[in-house]
Amino acid sequence: MSVLSTLKRHFQRKLKSLSGMPLQYTAQSVLAKQWARRAALKQSRHPLAGELIVNLTSYPPRFDTLHLTLKSLLLQHVSADKVVLWLYKPDYQQLPADVLALEQQGLTIRLVEHDIKSYKKLIPALQHYPDAYHVTADDDIYYRNDWLAELLAGYQGGEREVVCLRAHYITLDDQNNIQPYRLWQAKTEQRGPDNRLFFTSGAGALFPPGALHPDTTDAEKFCRLSPHGDDIWLYWMATLNGCAIHRTGSNKKLIVWKSSKAVTLWQLNKQPDSGNDFQINNMVQEYGQPTLNN
Repeated sequence: MSVLSTLKRHFQRKLKSLSGMPLQYTAQSVLAKQWARRAALKQSRHPLAGELIVNLTSYPPRFDTLHLTLKSLLLQHVSADKVVLWLYKPDYQQLPADVLALEQQGLTIRLVEHDIKSYKKLIPALQHYPDAYHVTADDDIYYRNDWLAELLAGYQGGEREVVCLRAHYITLDDQNNIQPYRLWQAKTEQRGPDNRLFFTSGAGALFPPGALHPDTTDAEKFCRLSPHGDDIWLYWMATLNGCAIHRTGSNKKLIVWKSSKAVTLWQLNKQPDSGNDFQINNMVQEYGQPTLNN
């Protein structure tokens, strides 16, 4: 990549980050006003042939602001058939009243017996609703009203297709081997279809029924190979199944709730014996490196 194109990419990222900063500080009040007017909200139905389900998971350190994320998902201009919160069964007793109250506003809460960490946002959904179109979300993000519509607009109707709103672009060395994660092009503007687009599921990704490899729900494998990297696992499962990967939308700045208790995977994912590169190497050893475009 030339110096000029690198500078251009960094400038685009900085510009989008700056343009989103006002919303970073006003999102909670904007959401409160939208929620108060929800009775007048006009939502349109999605155009998909099957059931559309938005899935996320959470755990107690994030429960304080969870209701905010859930409200933003329930206020989408295009409505899903279900918004499902997947929880480890013992955590349910700690759910605050402001989350429980959302069951009367369209939220579905499903409990799982085993705590498979971040994998809870999609794996149980694939098992319980195998014929649905699944969208993934995170529990600490404010989703703008057009988030789901923007994601669906990028879907071209294929069975083996993954659409995302945010991706990193995998870089290769001179031998066409995957370079360390830190050298990838973060928050790329590339759109694809391109199997070097490493989608970030929390920002929003769409998985049509049957898009992912049959091994996707194999808990023994994903817990052994990529225990802290569900995006790594899902990426491999998509490429193994021959999926076309598209990025759509305008790469808007992610708005994360500042009051959320920040318990993230970023520290684990930088460790040499547990981080992204370690888990990626595990996947290469098990499944081989995907055939990546040059």
